[in-house]
Amino acid sequence: MLKKLFRYNLKLFKLDIVFALCAIAVLIIDQITKNMIIERVEINAQIELIPNFLYITHIKNTGAAFGMFQNSVSILIVISFIAIILVAILKATLRIYSFTYNTALGFILGGATGNLFDRIFLREVTDFIQVNYFAVFNGADSFLVIGFILLFIIILKVFFKKEEKSLNKD
Repeated sequence: MLKKLFRYNLKLFKLDIVFALCAIAVLIIDQITKNMIIERVEINAQIELIPNFLYITHIKNTGAAFGMFQNSVSILIVISFIAIILVAILKATLRIYSFTYNTALGFILGGATGNLFDRIFLREVTDFIQVNYFAVFNGADSFLVIGFILLFIIILKVFFKKEEKSLNKD
């Protein structure tokens, strides 16, 4: 048991690097883009990038996605910490040898950390990407969604593989 716990190989090391680089890259991209918007675009200003479709709209958000839980910064800080801890537990306990899995977890960790940083130090999150007929969001939110979609696909893939194996046994 103890020997299995300390078993580590080069492939797993490379995937850990992928995970860490994704998380760090997402955090850096998120913070740079938010700071650019804060410095260059007035609050509540809107810049049209693609006519009638994509805008830069600078807003401050004290809630979660889609305007839910406004003025709940303290609760959202706790939820963000829990999410980060869950990602760390998944990463440490499930030794999944998958580039996509490690990328997904890195995206989730980076996105959660980016928004957590803003909530702790600014008590609000800067959102600025607006697609017509949709909520205003930021880079961290985008990477969180992409990470969860990738994770969902991996879970479905594993589930259907198990289903296929059990059907073949009958």
